[in-house]
Amino acid sequence: MSAKVQTEAFNSKACTDFLAIIMKIRSLIKSLSLLLGASTLAFSQNQSPAYFTGGPLVYDDHVYQEGILSVRFAPAGNDLAMPIIALNSGQQLELSFDDLYEEFSDMSYTIYHCNADWTPSDLMRNDYSSNLADEYIQNFEYSLNTFIPYTNYKLSIPNQKVRLTKSGNYLLVIYRNNDKSQLVLSRRFMVYEEIVKVGALVKRATRVEKMQTHQEVDFEINHSNYAIPNPFTDLKVILMQNQRWDNSIDNLKPQFLQNAKLIYQYDDENTFAGGSEFRFFDLKNLFSLSMNVRKITQDSLFTAYLNPDITRGIENYSFINDINGQLRVRRLDAPNSDSEADYALVDFYLDYPQEISSKVYVFGELSDWKMLPQFELFYDNTRKAYRTQLLLKQGFYNYAYAIDDYTKSGSDLGFFEGNHWQTSNQYQILVYHREIGSRYDRLVGFAEISSDNL
Repeated sequence: MSAKVQTEAFNSKACTDFLAIIMKIRSLIKSLSLLLGASTLAFSQNQSPAYFTGGPLVYDDHVYQEGILSVRFAPAGNDLAMPIIALNSGQQLELSFDDLYEEFSDMSYTIYHCNADWTPSDLMRNDYSSNLADEYIQNFEYSLNTFIPYTNYKLSIPNQKVRLTKSGNYLLVIYRNNDKSQLVLSRRFMVYEEIVKVGALVKRATRVEKMQTHQEVDFEINHSNYAIPNPFTDLKVILMQNQRWDNSIDNLKPQFLQNAKLIYQYDDENTFAGGSEFRFFDLKNLFSLSMNVRKITQDSLFTAYLNPDITRGIENYSFINDINGQLRVRRLDAPNSDSEADYALVDFYLDYPQEISSKVYVFGELSDWKMLPQFELFYDNTRKAYRTQLLLKQGFYNYAYAIDDYTKSGSDLGFFEGNHWQTSNQYQILVYHREIGSRYDRLVGFAEISSDNL
């Protein structure tokens, strides 16, 4: 059997398996089965059941059940910001997600306090929360005028029933039908205290071999009103690029102590690959072509074909006004995008002359900044391109192509995207302190800085 026939047979079987689940659980979308069953692309293999384990709990951003899509978690009023708020500030974080399989089910939530390394802390619930019981998500609505039906759920944290009393890392966990074994999703978030002041500077990398490709983050921590007896053992600082945990730096110690200042001015340990500006596409209107969308078809659902992508691994830097890998759910002709935005199959096509040894993924906030099996692209020998289709909600999306480089930790965007010191990136700095005799890590400082002024 030829490779092409094998691929088509595999894709057809995968589509059939996925549609069987949909037909069994949600009969409202029978028409979807005809479309996807005839598909020759690997849409349904991107819904690999191997990822949706149903448990155990992972102290990370994770989805445990199929059919849970468009998970967003950010401060109220700023859907591009990191999920972090100041303690006792009155600020709220807003969670939103869609369930495509169930018309309605009871969704409950609980919150766990974590250490700086995202392991469970020793605090009891009454140490960090005003509420000792789990609560139900009461804010939900059914989709309106969409080809693919879904139920949208929303939750604000803190709220009238749940108030958080400690700073630090937290894990929000959603589960179904009052049964904690039926995990739905988990999301990390942080609560910080404005105790120390963090000043930072992003600059071109100091080391000669990295000057063209990397950015360096120098910073200092001013703790004039807060005692840190031993900053080398009691303090943990995390540097992040564009809210990503996968390539964060968490092992830096202060180089210099100057009165009440801790100075971090490394030449190498505090550098990040600059990357390139993110690729993007606009799906806010499914009835007309927008940026980087070449064709939209409509049958039982919409299919949007993106312009073919090419590798940028060896290109010179080019400025694009991006949103640093994030996404925004939007439908132009509807007042409430959360429940009125439709879903579309988005066709990704990456030209490349031969298949490489590493796996290739669509990467960004849309993939939770992870190389997930349902976001893997598969090589089409006939067309000499990597291809896949993803079911995505209407909106504006940034994305990149990542490879799994086993010689490095985390994902490698440089192979297909290139690295440039001029690239616009956002950097986050989290400062944790474990006081003597304390049972948890306080998040005593937070800062965010851009590389735009390089």
